[in-house]
Amino acid sequence: MRERKKRYVLLLVIFVLSAAGFFLIHESTIKPYQMSGNGNFGILFMMPTVPIYLIFLFQFGRIMTNVALKSKILLILAVIVFSILLFLEMALVENLVAELGGGPENPASRIYRFGWFNQYTNTLFFNWVTFCMGMCISTFISSCVNIAEKRD
Repeated sequence: MRERKKRYVLLLVIFVLSAAGFFLIHESTIKPYQMSGNGNFGILFMMPTVPIYLIFLFQFGRIMTNVALKSKILLILAVIVFSILLFLEMALVENLVAELGGGPENPASRIYRFGWFNQYTNTLFFNWVTFCMGMCISTFISSCVNIAEKRD
């Protein structure tokens, strides 16, 4: 019981650190209506956030393998939620690209010649939708592992 409590506390701490990293990346991303001149400040927050988030997903997946729900139900639920999140992410991308005046290949765009990874587009990759998508993928993998173990 004590070991389980430690795992949940660790998961909560890593969750908070990951969410804080995503928030800091969001806050350091230049808004489409602002002018940037200092480069991509969000990279400073991406460096620690990515490994912390991956550790969170691994720990989350380990805990999800012990969930009392049936693995097949969890698997189906993860796929459904992921599908919904995918549509939300596509809408976020379309909205941001429209606000920027087009993609990096468009001369009228604010990100012309910057490429897709720049100070205006950090939130395409680090947002609440991608955060939740990672959790869905982790749940999907842990459910598949549970189903495979039950067959053996």
